[in-house]
Amino acid sequence: MHMSRIRFVPVLVVMAITLSLLFGGWELYRTYGLVLPLEDQLKQNQAVTTVESVVNGQERTIKVALTAVEDLQTTYESLATTIEESLGQQVKIDLVDQRNDALKQAFREVQPILYGGMAKGEFSQMIDGASQKLQAAGYQPTITMNDQNIFVQIKDGDKYLYEVLPYNTMTAEHLLVKGVTSL
Repeated sequence: MHMSRIRFVPVLVVMAITLSLLFGGWELYRTYGLVLPLEDQLKQNQAVTTVESVVNGQERTIKVALTAVEDLQTTYESLATTIEESLGQQVKIDLVDQRNDALKQAFREVQPILYGGMAKGEFSQMIDGASQKLQAAGYQPTITMNDQNIFVQIKDGDKYLYEVLPYNTMTAEHLLVKGVTSL
């Protein structure tokens, strides 16, 4: 009785080739079947100047450079819908704007108002307070919100800053309940 011997080196080589073809095929599909068509679709939006897809391990980010827009919230929601329909909700959207040092400093100065308003759930006071502070400093702010994000646009001549601040209404409610029960 003669047992056939399996040759491990050829088997390992065949397995390595098979796996590289599978993963290579998936990578090609992901790049040419999902990402590039999405980038082309996003570039059809007149507000979009460039799109870059960045994959870092499991984290996927779509960097979108925007021109000066009238309504950041509407523009962002449109981009988010397009991206979610193509890649799902686990994708981070990173907006690229035309900020300068003065705009960065102005945003830093209103962050306590914004985050304080989010923590307390005082959204209308937060928007009014941040807008008034920015207007008093000579900027043209627009601050809006939906059920997931607060959208901050600050314009200074031909420069503009865009920030999308996610918030969770449960966090605000939790903080309020915690504050009430601890009295």
